[in-house]
Amino acid sequence: MDRRRLLTGAVALAAGTGLAACMGGGGGVRFHRKTSRGLNSTTRFDAARFAGRWVIRGEFVYPGEVPSFGAVVFTQAGGKIIALDVYGPSGLLDHYRATQPAPGRIKVGAAPFDTQYWVLWVDADYRTAAIGTPSGSFGWIIDRAKTGGDDRITAARDVLGFNGYDLSRLKTV
Repeated sequence: MDRRRLLTGAVALAAGTGLAACMGGGGGVRFHRKTSRGLNSTTRFDAARFAGRWVIRGEFVYPGEVPSFGAVVFTQAGGKIIALDVYGPSGLLDHYRATQPAPGRIKVGAAPFDTQYWVLWVDADYRTAAIGTPSGSFGWIIDRAKTGGDDRITAARDVLGFNGYDLSRLKTV
């Protein structure tokens, strides 16, 4: 499944789940995170240091799905993230204009269908980061390199788990 369909589907599922909850319906889609758990973005976020190319080293997927393990490029201007490009194995999948409403929070799209990607943790040297959404529909571990840094990958995984993510759905390389 390509990233655009995945992100569009996540927004539609979130809207449908919210509507079902308002109507008293049971069930619904189970995202990757228990939303009863609090979620915070890092306050020591520096857009200039965060900008650039990152390799997706960990990705949450639903049972039966295969992660893309592509890459993402964040663009900054004026000390804020202004765009992100998502790459799959065959090249550019999507380009998103972005705003940064708060440190470590990157918003793409327009309300009511916007999505905020929160940088939950980034190591001191900006080599590895954990990113998630408040809804739990999405989560990544990203790194500047395709290999190495196993201690940082483990730390990012632990941060996602602490924030209520279902680590059985996290696929890493």
